[in-house]
Amino acid sequence: MTMDLRMRWLQWLAEEPRRLTRLVLVALVAVYAGWIGYQFVRNKLIDFNVYYISAAGFRQGVDIYALAREHGTTNLPQWARLAAEHGIDFYTHPYLYPPLTAQIVLPLTLLPPRLAGMIWLVLTAASFVLSAWLLGTSSALHNRPALAYFLLLLFVPPLTTMHAGQVNGFLLLSLSLAVHGLSRRDWVRAGIGVALGTLFKLIPVALLVYLAWRRQWKATGMAVTLIAVLLLTAPLTLGPGALRSYARHFLILGRLGTVFRTPPNQSLNGFFGRLLADLLHDQMIYRIYLISAGIVVLGTVACCWPFGPLGYGWRLEFALIVCALLLITPYTWYHQLVLLLIPFFVALDRAIARRAPRWWLVLLGLGFLLTDLHGLLWHQLSGRMLLSMPFYTMVMLWGMLAWLIIRRKRSGATQGSAA
Repeated sequence: MTMDLRMRWLQWLAEEPRRLTRLVLVALVAVYAGWIGYQFVRNKLIDFNVYYISAAGFRQGVDIYALAREHGTTNLPQWARLAAEHGIDFYTHPYLYPPLTAQIVLPLTLLPPRLAGMIWLVLTAASFVLSAWLLGTSSALHNRPALAYFLLLLFVPPLTTMHAGQVNGFLLLSLSLAVHGLSRRDWVRAGIGVALGTLFKLIPVALLVYLAWRRQWKATGMAVTLIAVLLLTAPLTLGPGALRSYARHFLILGRLGTVFRTPPNQSLNGFFGRLLADLLHDQMIYRIYLISAGIVVLGTVACCWPFGPLGYGWRLEFALIVCALLLITPYTWYHQLVLLLIPFFVALDRAIARRAPRWWLVLLGLGFLLTDLHGLLWHQLSGRMLLSMPFYTMVMLWGMLAWLIIRRKRSGATQGSAA
């Protein structure tokens, strides 16, 4: 009888993590389903609607990228006309992305925009859930999918992404695929993930450099090839001049020299733009932003030094680069902080496994909470410092990851196969 009880107890312990994972996953699906239902009633997917309008415009032969010139002035009537043709009242503009997003949305323009938007949100929610699974299974430690699902369940930026119909779910999925591919030494998945991420938001091109830096030549070649192939499909799907127009208006789309000080921007640009708004003119603030971004870049490169094969600490380096990209880009809107799921997961994974100080769990929890609160309450917040809470979290995560990398190198840990 005693032996039977022991066997049942061991079986219960073995099954409990699986039950926990299923429970969190069910809760996650329920929350996302309810949020999608709310967005259907609300019907104000401003970012998806600009994808929809732009894809339809490309199909009609409109040079969508040219509409980024003189943004907000002479081009407003053209955007209004395109929106009115499809009965869209709420949208943002201009379209600032590489062609891939418009190409993906193009088939959805055969449907009414409201229905197309709901399909987009369902695919986005699925992308978030799959991203969490990829991150969880990329860890060598037991039952990490439950941790990734739990982080996703409590994270506000994914809800904000779906609130606007943004493309960030697919971006997170791409980078999570790259993490999963590297954890399995699967150069195809790693290359595809980095390539797709680059074509969704461009800034992950730094991760392409990282693949080459770590001598992942097959993954690098796969990424470069896929980027080239997908770019060359743009003239076939969006019109013969789409790719040329994108290249011609590239600098305009980047809006170089602009200080984006609005509260949703949590990059270095937004932080200094708010902090120094009444003290310096925008040109000087932009210079300070560029200098600070350069410091972050140099610090990140130093942490990843020297050039060489993929080592034991590559997850830390990958997460560090993600943090750096969010800090240095001219505008990191709050919904783009979905990418913080990667560094949060990596840092928590280390702390729980006692490979980082356990008291970090308190700081990570506080940073996570402050990031969520900003998304929920930024309209009610006042004061320059309070409006940058997610920025402080990114800086904290960057510092933690950098410290772990430096500590590992100083301890003389051997580089080899991933944990």
